[in-house]
Amino acid sequence: MCGIAGALSRRGDDELLKRRVFTMTEALRHRGPDSAGFVDAPGVSLSVRRLAIIDVEHGDQPLYSEDRQIAAIANCEIYNHVELREQLIRRGHTFATHSDAEVIVHLYEEHGAAFVEQLRGMFAIALWDARRKRLLLARDRMGEKPLYLFETSDALYFASEMKALLASGVTSRELDPVAVHQFLHFSFIPEPRTAIRGIRKLPAATWMTFDLDDWKVEERRYWNMEDAPPIAGDPATAIRDRLDDIAEIVVRSDVPVGIALSGGLDSTAIAALVAKKGIARCISVGYPGRPENDESGFAEETARALDLPFMRVELAASEVAATFEDLIARQDDPIADIAAAGYAAVAWAAHETGTKVLLQGQGGDELFWGYPWVVEAVKKTRRKNHLVFYELTPQDQAAERLFRDDA
Repeated sequence: MCGIAGALSRRGDDELLKRRVFTMTEALRHRGPDSAGFVDAPGVSLSVRRLAIIDVEHGDQPLYSEDRQIAAIANCEIYNHVELREQLIRRGHTFATHSDAEVIVHLYEEHGAAFVEQLRGMFAIALWDARRKRLLLARDRMGEKPLYLFETSDALYFASEMKALLASGVTSRELDPVAVHQFLHFSFIPEPRTAIRGIRKLPAATWMTFDLDDWKVEERRYWNMEDAPPIAGDPATAIRDRLDDIAEIVVRSDVPVGIALSGGLDSTAIAALVAKKGIARCISVGYPGRPENDESGFAEETARALDLPFMRVELAASEVAATFEDLIARQDDPIADIAAAGYAAVAWAAHETGTKVLLQGQGGDELFWGYPWVVEAVKKTRRKNHLVFYELTPQDQAAERLFRDDA
């Protein structure tokens, strides 16, 4: 993962802006240890910390259009960058690198903000259009890559992590009582809220533009899952075809790729789909004494059947307790997920073995209704009740009033 940060201001305080953005950049160093890059112009400062995955030697950011009037920084994996590059070259564009992120600036030249609809992958993007004095921010369809915003009447600050915004000193650390209520109710905080009052997430599948001269702001959602057209034909065949398709492009990388293999159906399916693509290793987490909930044995059997290297990480309860505070500190939003410690252990093992990219099945069980409780919840819950994630409920409003009364 990379980390991006930046600010836009009409106050004429460019040096202060640059110092604050540099501070945010340093707070993101752990996300991108390989290099740093900056874009500075009157009223704007952008920065990026890079984790080099594709075109390791020459793909440093920011990336520019041919006339250098458009600059982009991104935390992204653009899986279809090869196909997009070929199309853009045929249209006369010249590329300076083989980075997947460079397609962003050339697509913007062709399509404006609508360029995001051409991308397959996960991304959080910041793009500066010097001709229009316009900043564009965009986030992928499912919201895999985070982007946090703090806005005032004449300034904007953004970063890949909320901790970077807090480090800049531009926002307070006051808790949002509605967010606290939502966390206690849902075990996470639905976007666009965050735990801190005044900081919000750019919603998934959304782009946003800021015009520096007149401070015109436009925010638009460019994709909704509910609007996806129905798929004709046999569902099993259609899904398998699409999984085979994505398996071909998701492993494009110039560094080792591994699999976080849990032993469950979702990550096992991923391992089977990409087994012949040069995977470095499968990594699974287990527990001392091999209790009933230890699935690492299934994971090892899967890896052996697919002829893939296997690594088992053992996680003891004492280790979870010892590292709990650090684990929570690494989460910008609190998530009551019992699997968090296991994911962290696998990620650390990948890092220790030089595996920069991990494929995993997180989310697959939910999308394919693999958990029995999902099916039961759908049976018992009307669709309209899911809107609670996007609007204030009466309980939220009561929490807000209670907070004000206590204050």
